[in-house]
Amino acid sequence: ALLFLVLHHLVDPGEALAEVARVLRPGGRAVVVDMLPHDREEYRQEMGHVWLGFAEQEIGRWAEPAGLAAVRWTPLPAEPDAKGPTLFAATLRRRTQ
Repeated sequence: ALLFLVLHHLVDPGEALAEVARVLRPGGRAVVVDMLPHDREEYRQEMGHVWLGFAEQEIGRWAEPAGLAAVRWTPLPAEPDAKGPTLFAATLRRRTQ
């Protein structure tokens, strides 16, 4: 499963991760790509962002009760002319038990 720039639009990202875990087979993987924490408050009004990015601990706090184990957390290098916040890729795995 791939969630690309989705979670920051949702009121309850944990619910989305629980749904991902529900549809993954045991041992299946999901990749979440989203923004690292930032202070661009205007994104709430201009683009409907509910969250201003996520720290690794936040994703883990939602993934754990959903039955997803964190496999890897990778901050993605920004392009020199990028205008938006820095992104991350989190690889999660559904527990087998």
